[in-house]
Order: sequence, then structure tokens, then C-alpha cells
Amino acid sequence: MRKLIVKEKEAASVCIRAGDSAPERYAGAELVKYFSKIGIPAGDGVAVDIRIDPALPKEGYAIRPGDGEIVIRGGSGRGAIYGAYGLLTHYAGMRFFMPGLEKLGEGDILVDEEYVYTPVFEQRRIDWQCGSCDPDWCVKNGVNNPAHTSLPEEMGGAFDYVAGMFCHTMARLTGVPQNEGQPCLSDPEVLRKVISGVREILAQHPDASILSVTQNDNGNYCKCPKCAAIDAEEGSPSGSMIRFVNAVADDIAKDYPNVVIDTFAYRYTRKAPQITRPRPNVCVRLCSIECCFSHPLSDRTCRQNGAFLRDLLAWNGICDRIYIWDYVTDFSHYVPPFPNFRVLRENMRFFAEHGVRGMYPEGAHNSAGSGEFGELRCWLLAQLMRDPYMSETEYDALTDEFLEAYYGAGWRYVRAFIDWTCAEAAGSHMGCYTAPFDVIPADAYLAMEDTFDGWWDKAEAMAGDRLEYVRRSRLQWDYIRLMLHPDLEKGEAFRLRAADAKARWDEWWGDWNYLADDLAASRPEEK
Repeated sequence: MRKLIVKEKEAASVCIRAGDSAPERYAGAELVKYFSKIGIPAGDGVAVDIRIDPALPKEGYAIRPGDGEIVIRGGSGRGAIYGAYGLLTHYAGMRFFMPGLEKLGEGDILVDEEYVYTPVFEQRRIDWQCGSCDPDWCVKNGVNNPAHTSLPEEMGGAFDYVAGMFCHTMARLTGVPQNEGQPCLSDPEVLRKVISGVREILAQHPDASILSVTQNDNGNYCKCPKCAAIDAEEGSPSGSMIRFVNAVADDIAKDYPNVVIDTFAYRYTRKAPQITRPRPNVCVRLCSIECCFSHPLSDRTCRQNGAFLRDLLAWNGICDRIYIWDYVTDFSHYVPPFPNFRVLRENMRFFAEHGVRGMYPEGAHNSAGSGEFGELRCWLLAQLMRDPYMSETEYDALTDEFLEAYYGAGWRYVRAFIDWTCAEAAGSHMGCYTAPFDVIPADAYLAMEDTFDGWWDKAEAMAGDRLEYVRRSRLQWDYIRLMLHPDLEKGEAFRLRAADAKARWDEWWGDWNYLADDLAASRPEEK
């Protein structure tokens, strides 16, 4: 049984007082549930008063201990819920690692100082199926825009795009199929059609807050004389895109003052225009698909990342609302190692320091199970979106907490494998389509083969009831071993194990080299 001590006074029980709204009642019920789990019953002891205070930032909260009470105030229903979980995590040390895997903390719960929290990012989206399919996990971990589920009103609702209008929406709005290029953005009829489509969608979704008007997923943009002249004047094809999106945003601004029109800075539109500025009701989502993910995005010595940094700085100079679409998995090779754990914290801090207001680190969204470290990455990124300024020490401590809870007593052997792969990858460039041996050479793996076998064997032997998790993550090393020593029979056994773990293992050769060459061609001065 744990002790709750408020301002040096021990409380034998808690009296939860919540407001009348569904989110306030939900927050109060969660506090009752989790206090009872650690042996602190509901009663007439210390009062925990949880309510909405519109004077606070919308998703922010404040926890203030007083004489015989704890006051929790949230700027909205979701802010109040976050305040309840803030009491449990900040003071009681609880962790909500994965659905069904939680840590209740230990020792006395000392509530003796005020804690105030305001999110850095207004939108926090995540898409690993291991976490974002579960609304309970999402709200506990501060994810307000889950990709695979919605958050009901009692959980504060979701900060979400209009359904079906999250990305690559030009096909729907203009009728130009995804695989047949892009519409002509200087054609008045195309603009009329898009405005009409946007207005029709907003009429059907009167509570909408953000809607995407984004290019199709190909590089075949219009080069007619009018579009080419605009792009030449602006120094980038983003010129014609931003002028077009501004026209849409201007048309709806009066009738829908709370709606933001979102567009991409993606591939050929990634470089900011030299003249036109996005309207205040326009959001630019900058995409890092060409970048190197073994080096921090702030690393000016890395060619791909140096170009991205210049683009972010340019957009930051002309746009008030920048969101990021980041890439944190290998979309050509889902199972083998993607050793980017050393840069996740630095990149998130980099985004926060450069005025970014929304984050979407895209993961293995189309794989129900992870053969790598998807669960760890999913949880860590949720924590980083909540606190992008955490220190390296804090980040390492959170990593260890998860590994111990998820993999059991042999977690340090798993940590050793992560540290080795990250250290080896630091000497290479790693894109989100790069083949495994282009990051870490086969010879380096061969030299460590016996060591890795020993580490994973020990992790399995010490796993206890976490054996399934260890074996699923070991698939990445088994994959590498098969590449080092091809064997048809073992390969078929591996395929069946991956299928049983629901880990996507089939591969396709992505266009990383094309993307890198395409970026270089658009930056001749940087060659």
C-alpha cells in the first residue's frame, strides 16, 4: 500500500470532486480507479477537486496542493483529463506503456509543489497500431489525433482532420487520379471545383477545425506556361501551390473563421516560395521524407538534413502554423533494425525550438505487429510530443523504464542491441527506404553474430511472462541472420513466425535514391 502525502499530511483516503461535464466526470472516475489500485480508497480524506478553467491554455492544466486538498484545473475537458493523469504520472510515477501494460509506481506519493503544464504542440498524431488503436492509451499518453481510432467526447474528443481529408486530397477535390499527375493550379476552373468541394465538405462537418488541400502523391506537377511562370517567380513549385491554397482559404475565411486549410511542403513543394506568404488560416505541413534519420535533422554537415533545415527556417519565416510529417520507420523493410533512437529526442526538440505547432511521426501504420521496436518507439514518441524539451538523461530513463516493463528481467540485453545498432548506424546515412546492409554492413553483423545470439538467448531466458514480446522483437535479428546465411527452410519458418506475430515482412524497393536525386536537382547551388 502506498501513502499519499499532501503538504506533509498523510491522507488515508481521497474525496474526488469533479465538475458536471462528461470529461470532468471521466477524469474523476480515472482518479478513483487508479488510487484504489494502489490502496488509497475513496472516502472523506484529502479532497481532489478537478474542473475546467477556460483561463488556462486549452489542453494545459495546473495541479496545486493546498491544506487538505489538491486542486486540478484544465483549460478544457481534455485539459482536465490530462491533469488527472498528470497527478498520477508526475507525482505517483505511474506509466501507461501499452494497452494492458501499466506501471503503478512505488513509494510515497508526495504532492507538495505546484505543477503546471502546457503542450508545446497543438496536434499530436501517432499511428502505430499497437497504441493508436486504443483510445484509452491515447488519452493517457497525450495523443490527441490518433490515426486508427477516435476519442469520444467523454475523453475530450479528438483534434482531427475531416474524415478522408488527411492527405493527398487533390484526387478527391479535382478528380485527377493519384497516379495521373497533378491538377493545373493556374486553371480558374480547378480552383472553382476545389472551393466548391471544400465548402460542400464543411457544410457536412460544421464542427470541423482543419481540412487538407494537398497534392497527389507523385511528382508530376503542372508545367504549363502559367504555372511555370509562377514557380519561376517564386523560386519553387510551392509558389503556385500556396497561391492556390490561399485563394481557397480566403474564400471560406468569413463563413468558417475557425477552420484551417492545411497543405503540404512535400517533395517538389518542400522549398518555400520567395514572395507569397501563407494566409493566417493556412497550415503548412513540412515533410521530411528525403532526410537522413541516422543523423539529427539539425546536423548541417549531413547534406540531406542541411537542406531540410534551410527549408524549415524559410517556412518559419513566412508561416505562423507549421506542422511536421516526420518518418520514423523503414517503409521498405519493416522487420530489420531501423536504428534511429539516438535522433528521436534531438529531432523533437529541434521541431519545438523552430516554432512547429503540430507533429505526426509516421510509423509502421500498416503492420498490426512490430518485428522491430515499434512499441518502444510509439511510446517514446508520445512522451516526446508531450515534452520535447526533456533532457538526454530523462529520455534514457524513460527508455529503460519501458524496456524493463516490456521485456522483463533480461531487458538490458535488448538495450545493448539497441545501443550497438544505433552506434553503428551513426557512421552511415539512413533514409526511410534504405536497405539494412546499406546502414550497417554485413561484416559488422557477422563480427557480432555470436554476441547477438547470446544477448537474445539471455533475454528470452529471463523474460518470464514477457517471452512473447522478446521473441517478436528478436525477429529483427533472425531476419539479419537469414540475410547473412540464406536458408530456404529457415526462411519459410521465419515467414510463418512473422505472420503469427502479425508483423508485416514483405518488402518493396522504395524510391529513396530517386527522392535524394530529386531534392539535389531542385537545389543546384547545394551540389
